[in-house]
Amino acid sequence: MPLKPFNASDPFTLGIELELQVASPPGYNLSQDSSTLISELEGKISAGEVKHDITESMLEIATGVCKDINQASAQFAALQREILTCAQRHHLVISGGGTHPFQKWQRQEVCSSERYARTLELFGYLIKQATVFGQHVHVGCRTGEEAIYLLHGLSRFVPHFVALSASSPYMQGSDTGFASSRLNIFSAFPDNGPAPFVENWTQFEKMYARLEGTGVVESIKDLHWDIRPSPGFGTVEVRVMDTPLSLSRAINIAGFIQAIAHWLLEERPFKPKAEDYLIYRFNRFSACRYGLEGTLTDVGTGEQRTIGEDILRMLDKVERYAATLNGQSALEGIHRYVRNNDSDARSMREFMSDGMSLSELVRHNGEIWAAEL
Repeated sequence: MPLKPFNASDPFTLGIELELQVASPPGYNLSQDSSTLISELEGKISAGEVKHDITESMLEIATGVCKDINQASAQFAALQREILTCAQRHHLVISGGGTHPFQKWQRQEVCSSERYARTLELFGYLIKQATVFGQHVHVGCRTGEEAIYLLHGLSRFVPHFVALSASSPYMQGSDTGFASSRLNIFSAFPDNGPAPFVENWTQFEKMYARLEGTGVVESIKDLHWDIRPSPGFGTVEVRVMDTPLSLSRAINIAGFIQAIAHWLLEERPFKPKAEDYLIYRFNRFSACRYGLEGTLTDVGTGEQRTIGEDILRMLDKVERYAATLNGQSALEGIHRYVRNNDSDARSMREFMSDGMSLSELVRHNGEIWAAEL
C-alpha cells in the first residue's frame, strides 16, 4: 500500500494508547477474554476507543485527538469506569504493567483478524511472545518535515521515556534484573529499534517506497520502530514505553513528551545527523536495565550522567512550553518520580520483598489500576 500523504494535524495535539492486561482470579494468570469485554463495551464508549491487540489477553484503550493532558485524562477516566464495571461482571481484573510476571506465551491466543493472522504467519511464535504491554503517544504535526525533525529530536529522549515508564521487572516467573524487560522481547524482530536515518520527508517517502516495493511491508503499521511517523494521522508516534501501573503516570509521561515536542519544534536545538544514533542502543539498553539510575552518554562529548539527572535538566528547558499546553501538572509528577526514585519497577520489587507471590503482585497491580477511580 503506497504511503499516504502527510495529513496535517493541529500541532502538539495528543493521542494516547495503552495496552492493558486482562487477568483471571484467583490465580491471576492472563485471561483470554478481551473479545468478551470489547463486545460488551461496544456502544457504551462516548469518547476514545477500546479495541483488540495481538492476543486475547490484551485490551487496548485509546483516546481520541486531545488538545492537552486534561482532556486525555478525562477520556481515560470515562473509559476506565466502563471497563472496570464490565470486567467485574465477568470476574476479571484489569491492570497495567509492561509484562505479566508469570504467563507462558505458549497458551496465548492470537486475536481473530486478517492482519494478525498474516503477522502470525510471518513471525511465528514471536507474535505470542509479544504478549507484552506498552504505552504509545501520538503528537500532532503540521507537515511531514516537522514529523521527521520531531522523530530525530524525540529519539534523543528514548532512554528518558523508557526509564519513566519502566514496569516490567518480572517475566516468565522470574525477576529479570531489568527495570523494563518488555523491550527485550522485540529484539528478535527485524524492525526493532530506531527508524533508518533520513534527513527530510521526501527521503522518508523514497525509503518507504523501496521497502514497500520489495514486499517486505504492506503499510506503515508493519514498521514497529521505536518512534515512527504516522502520516494518515498526521502524527509522530512514540512507542517505547511500558504501560504504567496507573493512569496518572501514563498521563504525566504523555505530557512530558508533548512539552518536549513543543520545545523541539519551536527552538530547533539540534541538527539531526546519522552519527546521533551511534550509541542510541547503548543508552536505550541502560534505561531498560537500570531505569532512572541508568547511565546516559552524550554521543558528541562523551559526557555521562544518570538518566534521572538528565530528566531534571530537561524539566527546566520545557517548563514554559508545558505551561502553554496546560501540562504543568505532568512536569510536577515527573519531577516527583525522579526526586523520589519512584518507579513502578521499584515499587513492584518492594512489594515482592515482603514475601508476596507473583499472583498477589498481579492482584495488587489491579488494585493500583482501579484505585484512582
